[in-house]
Amino acid sequence: MKKILVFTILFFSIQSFSQENNDCDERTMPYWWNDTNSRIEGEVPVLKKAIQKIQLYETEIEPKNGFITLRLNISKTGKLCNIETFQIDENYKNTEFNKGRLIKDLERIAIELTDWKRDKDYKTYNLIRLKIKEGRIEEIF
Repeated sequence: MKKILVFTILFFSIQSFSQENNDCDERTMPYWWNDTNSRIEGEVPVLKKAIQKIQLYETEIEPKNGFITLRLNISKTGKLCNIETFQIDENYKNTEFNKGRLIKDLERIAIELTDWKRDKDYKTYNLIRLKIKEGRIEEIF
């Protein structure tokens, strides 16, 4: 019985030391929950400036109308954990704009965004939404 107890204590001690604490593994809180307020420094002007280049040269986006949402999961230390993307056409059906090329460009830009600020130290997310109208990025919100 004593051997089992020693083995159990040893096993759980090794397990607890071998598991790294990763900020990205924490539970995600909505940016609007309890005054978390996650945002990028400079907010909308910074986002619009970052996406402006694509907005200027992508003038024939296919399908012509729809929405793109990028959900950026941000750790409590302000590090980008991962990006989830959603693309829908004007009929709210899943799609890929420009055969997936547009979302890759947008993800690359999102990865380069830094200076994420939060009013509280929680892992949270931010949403970047784009409206595609008549083959162009019409609105960023």
